[in-house]
Order: sequence, then structure tokens, then C-alpha cells
Amino acid sequence: MIFIKIVISIVILCITSYIGIELASSLKEREEILIDMITFLKMVENEMIYMLNSLPNAYEISRQKLNSKLKDVIGAIVIDMTNYGVDKIDSSITNNINNLTALEEYDKEIIISTLKNLGRSDLSSQNNIIENGIAIIKNQIKEARSIKEKNSKVYKTIGIISGLIIVVIFI
Repeated sequence: MIFIKIVISIVILCITSYIGIELASSLKEREEILIDMITFLKMVENEMIYMLNSLPNAYEISRQKLNSKLKDVIGAIVIDMTNYGVDKIDSSITNNINNLTALEEYDKEIIISTLKNLGRSDLSSQNNIIENGIAIIKNQIKEARSIKEKNSKVYKTIGIISGLIIVVIFI
């Protein structure tokens, strides 16, 4: 009987620790997506200014160099840009960016407004839109890092402590 309690206690402790670690990793994912978004915007800007690529082509070339979930989301937007008219692009951008669950709502709003405004003006205005988007996202990255540093340890510790409390109650 003691052996079964010990095994169940270890399983409970492992599960709660895992939950704490997963919550901490979601904070890291937000930062990675925002960093990837800055990389993406800079590459789109270079593709449009120096290579004179159209917006869907610039998106597709730039997204190939991304590492986060943003790569798939931008891919879906590119497909919608090439297959549907201008009417569906705004809803495609909104729907696809909202699928990034690691981002906060205001992160999504910044990304959505930046992507929607690209392609609606001349090249110099698009450059300004990208630069403004990058500046705002850099501030969001700073916030994401401070939240990650503060809360990652808390989530991991709470996971372990809650597991220990459940084990003590169980025994």
C-alpha cells in the first residue's frame, strides 16, 4: 500500500511540475513570436524596397526564414492574398493572427494593424508603417521579457509546491 502511495505521489508531483513548466514556456513563446515578427517586417521591407517584390511575394520570401508559429500563420495569409480578392485579406489577417494563442490581445492588434496597412499606400508610407510597427513591437518584447523573467520562476515553483501540497493531503 505504501508503494502505491509513493508512486501516485511521484506521478502527481511530476504532473504539477510539468504544468508549471508548460505555463513558463508559453511566456517564452510570446517573446519568440514577437522577435520573429520584427525579423519578418525587416525582411519584407528589404524585399519591397531593394528587390521590388510585390507584397505577397515579399511575405512568402520573408516567412521562409522564420522559426516560430508565425511562419505558418503568414503562410496562410499569403495563400489568401494570392487566391482571394482584397475583400478577404483583412479577415484573413485577423483570423490567422488571432490563432496565435501565445500573444496578448494588444500584441495581436499591433500585428494585425501593421499587416492590414501594408500594401495600401506607396512605398515610403509602407516603410513608415513597418518602422512604427517595429518600434511598438520592440516595446512589447521588453514587456514580454520582464513578464517572462518574473513569472517563469513563479509558475515552476507553484507547480512544484501545489504538487507537494496535494501529496501531503493525499498521504
